[in-house]
Amino acid sequence: MTRPLYLFSGCLIPTRLPFLEAASRFVLERMQADCADLPGATCCVEPIGLRTMARETWLTSSARLLAIAEEGGRDVLTLCNGCYMSLKEARHMLEDDLVREKVNKVLDGIGREYRGEVQVHHLPGYLLEREKEVRRLITRPLGLRLAPHPGCHMLRPSEVLRLDRSFCPEVLDRIASWTGAAVATGPEWPACCGGGLGGIDEGLSVKMLADAVRGPQASKVDAILTPCPFCFVQFDIKQKEGVPVLYLAELMALAMGASPEKIGLRYHRTKIALPSP
Repeated sequence: MTRPLYLFSGCLIPTRLPFLEAASRFVLERMQADCADLPGATCCVEPIGLRTMARETWLTSSARLLAIAEEGGRDVLTLCNGCYMSLKEARHMLEDDLVREKVNKVLDGIGREYRGEVQVHHLPGYLLEREKEVRRLITRPLGLRLAPHPGCHMLRPSEVLRLDRSFCPEVLDRIASWTGAAVATGPEWPACCGGGLGGIDEGLSVKMLADAVRGPQASKVDAILTPCPFCFVQFDIKQKEGVPVLYLAELMALAMGASPEKIGLRYHRTKIALPSP
């Protein structure tokens, strides 16, 4: 039996990309998901920069979020690759009894305890597990040509995340195909968008982004498809080649009948040409 969910939107989506949240909520409502907002939500502690500066703070902050979900009797559903990786890795580390005991001593100061009962799901995996249900809800096959870009933190560390293969990933390809999309063949080892290096080495970040766009551009796709809001920002705002990008929930919402206006497609910097209804 599937447990009800707490939706964890993270930081980037609510503050900079609320239209991606609108698309996600449209899809979850269509699926009649038993989904509420995670109460008392804070940052998962961003897994690239912040976590490396204060690892114990990251682990305790993530444990607090997981403990809140446990208290509500719900699992967690993430919309962000970084949040997914952060919470999944924290859950993995907290399987160690000594680590969990140490963290719980801190959480005790705010009247909380993490017991290890909650599961963490990411939107692509949630959709994949409900393939028949999702297929039934698709009312508008789009016929787009798409280049899947899963993003680093959906794939690695693979022994912890276990959502897709880090080599020749296939989850986005499968989900996109349900919407009638033609999927362009991507690299066997998916490229990084360079987003994590933006504040450290801008030149290298720009080069990595250009490398990631080169394949989709050569394939003349209608859009790059990603489940990661950080990758979305890189492709929509920072790339110079002009290849549009779609967030996974946007693709699914459109295929389930949402109008471009309802999910805020007008807020994309790089506009996408959709087929006529």
